[in-house]
Amino acid sequence: MGMSALRSAPAATVEAEGSGSRVWIDIDNPPQVQYLLPFDAAFRRAGMATVITARDYGRTVEMLDAAGAEAHVFGERVGRGKLRKGIAALRRAHELTALFDRIGRPDVLLGASRASAVAAWRMEIPGFLIGDYEHVHVGLYRVTQSKILHPDVIEPAAFVRHGLRKEALIPFRGLKEDLSFAGLDLDAFPAFDLGAVPEQAVRFLFRPPSETSHYYDESSTDMARAALRWLARSGVLLVFAPREAGQLALLDGLPWRHPPVVLRQSVPFVSLLKSVDAVVCAGGTMLREAAYLGIPAYSIFRSEGGAVDRWLEQIGRARLLDTPADLSAIELRRRGPLRRLDSNPHLIDQLVAVVTAAVAQRRHRTPCLPAA
Repeated sequence: MGMSALRSAPAATVEAEGSGSRVWIDIDNPPQVQYLLPFDAAFRRAGMATVITARDYGRTVEMLDAAGAEAHVFGERVGRGKLRKGIAALRRAHELTALFDRIGRPDVLLGASRASAVAAWRMEIPGFLIGDYEHVHVGLYRVTQSKILHPDVIEPAAFVRHGLRKEALIPFRGLKEDLSFAGLDLDAFPAFDLGAVPEQAVRFLFRPPSETSHYYDESSTDMARAALRWLARSGVLLVFAPREAGQLALLDGLPWRHPPVVLRQSVPFVSLLKSVDAVVCAGGTMLREAAYLGIPAYSIFRSEGGAVDRWLEQIGRARLLDTPADLSAIELRRRGPLRRLDSNPHLIDQLVAVVTAAVAQRRHRTPCLPAA
């Protein structure tokens, strides 16, 4: 879908309910569907109307459609290069601002993208961004005066070193996965059907690195190749979740005992995780979701490591593999029952309270009168 595409989400549907306050939720990529979309219902329960925007990247739109969510869609996948990414973010910010010029400006933003941060700044509304990786480029967030909501296992100093002001940081107890799994009954999700596979086969879900992210390191792809060779020789059933079609070539020429299962469409993430015994991935949300559920999770991420992943390793929920020699630490066995972490079951309501308080403060702010 092109830059100016607009999916059906009539303005009347977001203006006719709630207390008159309206929250804008911007969803930029597939993982954000899982931890930002639950806020739609949470804000509505709090008496606020919502409007959702999204970028047509990966399976974002497909996942939103599957969830029955209506979203205005602007922007698309951007390749490598800081300049290209910067231009695309500014273009999308312009389109988002134009949208709200037509349907009425929101009172506050909740998101995780640079484009939405710029648009919120242009509209002079508070912007709250959720982030759980401290090594992203944050200079733009300083300029836009965005507030960063982050797990408290990340020291504020890590963000400050990258250019954020300490007063812009709002730490919270728990992980963003507390948001993804908020209110979900895990037992209600059937395991994804992998087809006719041997009953005793050990099933590994594999996610290669994002080769277009600004923090991408080529050694992550080298590590991915080494891990795939190791898994092929080990005789596992591989469930391959490519980020882009070209990554299917990583499977070629390897001695697979069982033909790999390639995911070619969106699969509900709980069902997918329940269908496997372990996860190997180059960092990111899938690793953390598996660790959150107590599924053996192995990271082959070779860019600068994040505090959340290190914390998950410290509590025995993940293993961080740095070199091909570390691959021998992967355990080849069927997993036990799920062990949900629930690091903060009340997180979504706590963050809703933070955002609604900002809206209330803004709405009830009174100008100072000159001295008599």
